[in-house]
Amino acid sequence: MLTLPLLVVALFLQVKFPLLPGLRDFLYGLILLSACSAVFYPPDSRDFVRYTNAFLSTSLLIRAVELLLVRNLNHVKRLQKVSYLSSSPLYAWEPISPTLGLKRFLQVCDLVGNPRAIGWSYGSSKYQPPLQKVEALDGANGKVCRAVVAYVLIDSYQAAIGRNYPSVCEGVEAFLTGVLGIQASPATSETVMQLCILPTVSWMISYAFVDGTHAAGGVFLVGILRILSPQIAGDPWMYPPVFGAMRHMFTFSLRDIWGKMWHDLCRRPFLALSLALIPESCPVGLKRFLVVCISFAVSGIVHSAGTYAVSKDWFAVGMMMFFFCSLPFCIAVQQIISEQILPRTLPRNSSVSRIVIWLFDAAFIMAWGYYTSPWYLKYSKLPEAMASIPLPFSLWKMLLNV
Repeated sequence: MLTLPLLVVALFLQVKFPLLPGLRDFLYGLILLSACSAVFYPPDSRDFVRYTNAFLSTSLLIRAVELLLVRNLNHVKRLQKVSYLSSSPLYAWEPISPTLGLKRFLQVCDLVGNPRAIGWSYGSSKYQPPLQKVEALDGANGKVCRAVVAYVLIDSYQAAIGRNYPSVCEGVEAFLTGVLGIQASPATSETVMQLCILPTVSWMISYAFVDGTHAAGGVFLVGILRILSPQIAGDPWMYPPVFGAMRHMFTFSLRDIWGKMWHDLCRRPFLALSLALIPESCPVGLKRFLVVCISFAVSGIVHSAGTYAVSKDWFAVGMMMFFFCSLPFCIAVQQIISEQILPRTLPRNSSVSRIVIWLFDAAFIMAWGYYTSPWYLKYSKLPEAMASIPLPFSLWKMLLNV
């Protein structure tokens, strides 16, 4: 994945671009070619490597547009730890170093690897250091636990879905016939797997992979790296959870699920690009909707890059883009009905009204998942990518040889 080092080099040398415009154009071209190469000429490797390489390369291309074209890095500042006063650490805002050297290089590396802009002036205020000192080991047990749980879940997924999918389908058929008394055929069990089990499991594994990888990275960069090199080790507040509270899932609101529960790793770059494309004169309401539409479309491009790298199927790419581009309209329809039409139709301040709205939202989510999850999983190639994640060892192979 050459896009990452090329972006770091471009940001590092950006101060020289006014004097060397040819260097700027050369690096911009290399970044674009690198991302395109990852998508159209992926490495001859397992699906996970091809998908991840294309996904990250395209994401970094979006980051390059954000950092090199949209944002003015001359006005960007980073929180730098200065000293400790009693029990509270002291930080100060520090601009990016204008001189080429180790300091600027480390700042640029943090900028590239920090899409949520944690500790940067253009980031969210919720990603700022706490008032009280937080020890490096605080929360380490939770991160280790999350990483271990993610590993076990991915290993179990690969053992069941990746290596023994026919046996799992036979088990579903036996359960339907023997326990529920439903005369199920192999086709019926396959349908149940595709409609009910596989979508839920695949979303769970995607969640586990992102959360577990982030947790493992936090353990290394805060805990282990502090032992090896305290000067460049991170602080616990720099690695907050990437996912929101699970309670947002049970509001049965697409807006809450995608906006509050799902991870926000790429949200800020997508929003920055979206806002840059929308005219300032655009009405506020329309602007908000367009921001959501463009953000989901950009997300669709990133996911479709991974899809094409694995499948080489343009129809699958089209289906992925349709999924992401239709999401804003599904969100809007649900919000209009549940927040505008139903409250005006049903009695106000009534428990029955709240239950009816909640049931509508639940039915809407179920219908949306029923119609979109099967073909999303079919065309996205995420199940295949997750099934080929390289693991050092398999607990299931060691214990049961499966």
